[in-house]
Amino acid sequence: MSEGASDSATGVKGQIPNSKKVRYDPEEYKLRKRLPARLPSQANDVYVNNKTDFKAQLARCFKCLESESSVHIHGLGAAAPKAINLALQLQLKSSTPLEISVNTSTVHLIDDFEPQYDSGDFYSKERQNSAVNIKVYKLINMDMNGK
Repeated sequence: MSEGASDSATGVKGQIPNSKKVRYDPEEYKLRKRLPARLPSQANDVYVNNKTDFKAQLARCFKCLESESSVHIHGLGAAAPKAINLALQLQLKSSTPLEISVNTSTVHLIDDFEPQYDSGDFYSKERQNSAVNIKVYKLINMDMNGK
């Protein structure tokens, strides 16, 4: 988006500075981080963050696997290692054999800088963050005797 262009999501005019690190004064601007784009959440989707208790997330994954054949674990940024650990613990502690399929991606995020005073200009900055999507699924029709 060029300088002075309108952002279609908010309808607010602003600018996205170059990729260099922009410093802002917290007394002049308030930083608002927009939520990342999300697919519609289903019953077997688990979005991992660093604030939720790990045991609660593990219990939720086990509950999903009771009624579903798979669970999808999503982690963004600093929560990616926690999402990977959750999938591995799920596979380790499960009584049924589970397989893991991992996809990584880059998510585009937008930060808005809102002026605290009327004299400031509103602007946005785009940044990128890593994401991990893990599918943990039951092995169905697996021949345990090797016949």
